[in-house]
Amino acid sequence: MISQANHATVPRVSVLMTIYNAEPYLRAAIDSIIGQTFLDWELIAVENGSTDKSMSVLKNYADPRVRVFPLEKNIGRTPALRLAFDQAQGDYIAVLDADDISLPDRLARQVEFLDLHPDVALVGSWAQHIDEHGKVFGVFEPPDNQEELQDCLGWTNPIVHSSAMYRRHLAQEVGGYPEGIVWAQDLGLTLALARRAKIAMIADHLCQLRVLTASMTRSRKNQILVANEALLLFRRAADTLQLSAKARRLNRRAMAIAKIKLGVATLRSGSFREGLKMVLHGFVAAPSALWGNGPVRRFFGAKV
Repeated sequence: MISQANHATVPRVSVLMTIYNAEPYLRAAIDSIIGQTFLDWELIAVENGSTDKSMSVLKNYADPRVRVFPLEKNIGRTPALRLAFDQAQGDYIAVLDADDISLPDRLARQVEFLDLHPDVALVGSWAQHIDEHGKVFGVFEPPDNQEELQDCLGWTNPIVHSSAMYRRHLAQEVGGYPEGIVWAQDLGLTLALARRAKIAMIADHLCQLRVLTASMTRSRKNQILVANEALLLFRRAADTLQLSAKARRLNRRAMAIAKIKLGVATLRSGSFREGLKMVLHGFVAAPSALWGNGPVRRFFGAKV
């Protein structure tokens, strides 16, 4: 596979972008990288078999830092991310989804942070939520305290993928994005990195996260997959991370919610007895899981 352009020197940062039918928003996403105040980057753009005009948008870029890898058919999100990861040359890897936006000083701020904190494997940032038209309608602001941030991994994903920057060599050591995880591959990698070193948060809005009504996490056909992966990864967090007593309670609550969601999706698929058993098991495990306005309820439905 040959990239559209070759980077003459090794960049400090490789930005991963996987693209599938992102034509309406793709130019804004790429332009937000080209407009960065930090200039020493490459963009690894994997065009994942789109059926729209995404490839035509990519062909308009002559910047040699934009490296395009076109695929004839869609190979899935995780394989496309693994392909992009394998092409990365930078010391640091950043991520930007093809419908999201990086604010102009995002890369500069994160490179500076990782340079100053060699004990940190991954740094994220706060994010603004934008709609299809780019209008800001909300924010995502996880804690920037390191212990509280790690605790969050027990019951949610506090790292917006389009805000993440991590050390390439550490990600290589843990195997990169985990094969077999279809929806939450970013959380899978974050958990693996958190077992090796610290994760951190810049308490500033450095990216804009586009929330679309047809997102994968809201599709009925993917609800069973999403709930199963949530159970798997939250169990992994409980087994491998040093969580506080409060975080462990929230972990059990998050797994109960995942079981209830899995049960409801199973009921809808026609397996009444199995689905009902899962729902009841979830309520028994955490009777208050779906009540109140606690942190699990606030965060569990967020795009991550």
